[in-house]
Amino acid sequence: MKPYQEEYLELLHGAAEAKPQADPGDQEAFTAAIRAANQASEQSVRRGTQLLREHLFPVLDNILTAPPEEIASLQAFADALMAGSKQTDPALSYETHRALMNYARRKGDRDMLIRELYSLGMALYRLESNLQPLPIRLFQARTRMYFAECASYYETAYDSITDPEIRGYIHRSMGNLALTYDGSDTETAETKLALIDRSIRILSDPDVQAKTPSLPWDLYIYKSHQERTTLLSYLRSGQAGPDAFAQVLESAQIVQNRQLKAMRERGVPLEPRWQYSYNAAKYHCGAMLLQEFLEHLYALSTMCPDTDFSNNSVFCHISAPALYSRYSLDLTDPRQKQHAVQTLSLMTRRMCAWINRVPQQMNNDQVMFYLRQFLYAYEEHPGNMSFYDLIQYVLAARQPALYIRGYLTGQLARQLADWAIEDCPEQLLSFPGCGKVEDVIWRRGEILEHAEKSGYLCDTGILQFLAMESLSSRGMLEEEEALLQLHPVCGSHLLAHCPSTAPYADAARGHHCWYNGQGGYPLDFRVKDSPYRAILSIVAAADTLVDVAEEAASRYRPVISFREAVDTILQGEGTRYAPFVSALLKTEARQAELREDLPTWTQDAYASLYRRRAAALAL
Repeated sequence: MKPYQEEYLELLHGAAEAKPQADPGDQEAFTAAIRAANQASEQSVRRGTQLLREHLFPVLDNILTAPPEEIASLQAFADALMAGSKQTDPALSYETHRALMNYARRKGDRDMLIRELYSLGMALYRLESNLQPLPIRLFQARTRMYFAECASYYETAYDSITDPEIRGYIHRSMGNLALTYDGSDTETAETKLALIDRSIRILSDPDVQAKTPSLPWDLYIYKSHQERTTLLSYLRSGQAGPDAFAQVLESAQIVQNRQLKAMRERGVPLEPRWQYSYNAAKYHCGAMLLQEFLEHLYALSTMCPDTDFSNNSVFCHISAPALYSRYSLDLTDPRQKQHAVQTLSLMTRRMCAWINRVPQQMNNDQVMFYLRQFLYAYEEHPGNMSFYDLIQYVLAARQPALYIRGYLTGQLARQLADWAIEDCPEQLLSFPGCGKVEDVIWRRGEILEHAEKSGYLCDTGILQFLAMESLSSRGMLEEEEALLQLHPVCGSHLLAHCPSTAPYADAARGHHCWYNGQGGYPLDFRVKDSPYRAILSIVAAADTLVDVAEEAASRYRPVISFREAVDTILQGEGTRYAPFVSALLKTEARQAELREDLPTWTQDAYASLYRRRAAALAL
C-alpha cells in the first residue's frame, strides 16, 4: 500500500478513546480526558479527510487511467478497510471497490470483476448491518444484485476460470445471497432456506470439489450451516413448517458437532453464540424445556470474566441477556416470571458495567450490533432499570459526545419551553391534559420535564449507527448520510416500545421535520399531527442551537457560531421552525441569557456523564 493509505489506516484504527475502561478517576481528570479525546478525534477527521481528498478520490475519479500498481494498491487498501477486530470502514471500502468494479468492466477483466462484485456485496452488507435488528433495508436490493451477478458466473464461466481464489468468490457469493433475506416472514425465510440448501448441495458435490480441491470446502459448508441457524427468529414466529424446523435443527447439530470436535482435538473453547443456537433449536423443536433453556442463557451470560473483551465475551455480556429478555416473555408461571425478572435485572446491571470497561475501538462493530439487539429486546418491569436510564448508560459508555449533546439539547429545550409558557402558553394547549391556559400554567413542571427529556432523547436513533457515526478518520460519505437520515425513524421505533420512553418517540421522529411539512425528514411524519407538536417545535430549535457547542459536534454536525444558529431559526420562521419558537429568540436579552447559560450547562453535562459512568461501574 501507499504511504497515505497506511497513514489513513493508522487514523482509522488508532482513533482517540475517551477513557473507555476502568475507574473514571476524579471528575476534573475525566472531563479533561474526554475533551482531549474529542480534540484528537477532530484532528483525525481533518487529517483523514485531507488524505482522501488529495490522494484517493482523484485516483477513483480517474480510475481508468490508473496504472496496474495503483490498482493493486487500491485493492489492498479497500480490503484492509474491512479487516481487523477494531474499527472498520465499510463505506470507504465500498467506494473504492465500486471504482475498481468500473475499471474491471471497462477493461474486460472478468476475474477482477468477480472479485470486486463479491467485495462490493460484503462492504454494502456490512454498512447496512447498522440497521439491524430493524426490518428497514436501504441497500438490500443493491447488495443482492452484486452477490447474484458474482454467483451467476457459476453457470456461465466456471469451468473456464483457472484461479481457485476467483472460484472461491463465486461460491461465497452464492452462499451470501442468503444474507440478503432476513427471514422476517414466511416468504423471505423460505427463500433464504432454499438458497442455503442450493449452496450446500453444490458445495457438497464431489464433482464440484474435484474441480478445485484447494478450496476450503468444509469451511464453506460449515458457514452455510451457521447461516441456516440464524433462522431461529423464523422458528420463534410460529409460521415455520416442519421442514424448516428439521433443516435448522440439522444445521445447529452440525455446528455443535464441529464445535465439540475442535474442543476435543485442539482445545478450542466452545463459542457461546453457537451454543445458544444449538439449544435454541432444541427448545423450538420440543427437545428442551423453556426453563432449562433460560438457565442455559444465564449460564452463557456469566461464562466470560468482566476483563475479557473478546467476541465471545461480547456475546455473553450483551446478547445472552437480550435473548433471555426475549424468551422470558414466553413464561406463564407467575413465580418463574418473577424469578426471570430478577435475573434479568442482574444481567442488565452487569452488562452496563461491562460496556463501560470495553475499549471504544475494540470489537466496536460487534459491541454495537449486540447492544442494538439488547435495546430492542429489553422489557421494563417494576423494580428494574427503566429503559430511559438504560439508554443513558449506553450513551455514556459508548458515545460520550452524544450523551453531552443530548444533555445540552435537553437544557435548551427546557429553557425555550419555559419562555413559551411565559410568553404564549396557548401554544402548548395541544399538550396532553391541557385544555385551557390555566392547565398549561398548572402543569408547568411536567411540561418542562417533558421538553427536557425530549431533548435528551431526540437523537436516540443515532444509537443505531454508533459504530459508523463514531468513525474518527474522515467526513461523511453518501451512503452514510443516507443511513443517518433514518435515525429519526430508528429512534422512534426504539423509544416507543417501553413505557418510560414512549412519550418521547414523536420528538425522536419529528425533530428534523419542518414546521410547515414542506421539508426535512422523514417525509411520512407531520409535526402538526402530534399531540406534542409544540414540544417538537421547541426541540427542533434546540437541536439547531446545540450546534454552537464544540462538545456537541460530530463529523456530520460541524460547530457553528451562536449568531448563525439564531439566524437560521429566525430565517426559517414559519417554514422550518414554528413562529412562536422563533419569536422566543428575537430579543437580545434572551440570546444573551442562552450564551451565558451554555458554558454552565456544558460543565453540568460533563458532571452528569461522569456520575453516570461511575454509577455504571458500581452496578
